[in-house]
Amino acid sequence: MLLKKIGLAFFVLFALNANSQQLVRATDVKMVSAAGTFVVIQGGISFQGTTTNWLNNGETHLYKNTAPSTEGWLDSTSSGVMDLASTGHVFFRGTNRQSFYGKTRFWDLTINNTIGDTLLTSCEVRHNLHLDTGFIFTRTGYGNDSLLVSNTSPAAITSTSFFTKSWVNGRLSRTGNEIGTPLANFYLFPVGKTDSLYAPIKLAKLDATTATWTAEYTYATPYNNTIIANPPIDHISHVEYWEITSNNQLSADDDATLSLSWRTQSYVSSNPALRDGLIVAQYIYYPPFQWNIPGGWQTGNTSGSSSFGYVTSNATTNSYSFDERRFTLGTINQYNPLPIKLIYFTALADGNRVRLNWEAANEQETVRYEIEKSLNGRSFSFLSTVSSRQLSQSAYSHFDYSPVKGWNYYRLKVIDKSGHFFYSELRAVKFDKDIEQVKIFPVPATTVLNVQLPSSYVNQTTLQVITVDGKVISSLKPAANMVIMHVQALAAGTYFLQIIKTDGHKETLRFIKH
Repeated sequence: MLLKKIGLAFFVLFALNANSQQLVRATDVKMVSAAGTFVVIQGGISFQGTTTNWLNNGETHLYKNTAPSTEGWLDSTSSGVMDLASTGHVFFRGTNRQSFYGKTRFWDLTINNTIGDTLLTSCEVRHNLHLDTGFIFTRTGYGNDSLLVSNTSPAAITSTSFFTKSWVNGRLSRTGNEIGTPLANFYLFPVGKTDSLYAPIKLAKLDATTATWTAEYTYATPYNNTIIANPPIDHISHVEYWEITSNNQLSADDDATLSLSWRTQSYVSSNPALRDGLIVAQYIYYPPFQWNIPGGWQTGNTSGSSSFGYVTSNATTNSYSFDERRFTLGTINQYNPLPIKLIYFTALADGNRVRLNWEAANEQETVRYEIEKSLNGRSFSFLSTVSSRQLSQSAYSHFDYSPVKGWNYYRLKVIDKSGHFFYSELRAVKFDKDIEQVKIFPVPATTVLNVQLPSSYVNQTTLQVITVDGKVISSLKPAANMVIMHVQALAAGTYFLQIIKTDGHKETLRFIKH
């Protein structure tokens, strides 16, 4: 690490007794007073004392090009190594990671690492943060640690590279007090993951009361992604989500209009008409907890192209609890990928085997389905692989030829081209040899009722829909394992599905039509 100083008062090293506190030290440091003039060639620099801060009103360039040590600067004080009265500009430069541990306050901070990243812990930027090249990582597993930009100006974070080469990989906090709209005076949070997932959000504040938000992006399956308010939500993303909290979590002081971004890895539809069905979905207590649309939905809330854009909430974020901090992209349209929708996944006993059936929509980016099995519902092992047909909609059937007596648990691992995956819900089958099951879903039914039959029932049964007073209103003979019965014309109420086999055996299943 090379420290270049312009307009900086000479460093003062204070005497310290054995019990006093070390304020800050730097390892693997070279310090220069002018280009090429080394004051310290080897070793580190220690600032000692209990009250003295590092005062800076010029420029400080921190340059690291040696790989072995990644520690960088370490501060153990509560006030931080940079004095609050300082108005200096600190530049992170170099080709290896630089780290600042402990509370450190900067006035202006520029990230301009050619290759290396910067790891910051409990740091604050009090004026402007410039993100040019190189990525900021905030320390994980360290409470709610984040990089705080406390300047309330919406323009306090800038980038000469338009955030294409530098953003925050972790938690970013911003303080705001300016009323705005999604098009003006919004607070941009340039967050993302790795070096190719820039996933920013925008918050447009409702009032002028000061609040501090913290945002983090994660490229993974959202929590409880199948628990949705359907309708109006058809499905939500299976690949990404944001967590947004504030220091006024249950107050209206942090209310803001929220805009979530999408990118190629979001698998948003390239069709603008389908893309206009995007929504901002939040995991909220409705009750119960579910992914829902705060404030409802309306068209015209999307902007951008299929490769990058934003969708804006129809209402402001409103006094939500910490448990409701999760947000993601959703859609009201079944043909909007995000990226894949499992229409159903079933498992049923079928003679001496277990039949597994599933149907998926928008599976163009899906590579394969891996079937996993468990005997206790917790520890799963690989059973088999089924390649994706990569169609807009496709149904699959597979078998477990070696089920054990008792309970068998199954799940699907859905894997896309990038290697990311998500799991389906569990399906349990209580198995005894030669037992056969019939399953119907969804219940309640609205438009269709799916009937899944064992192999021996095909061409050997009659299906009848019967009213509660015993009237037969429809009848058919199934020629396949999966039968789709259209029930939209039925009046709302209770009905029975009677299955009559050619040997006279009868089964009756109850269902509700909404």
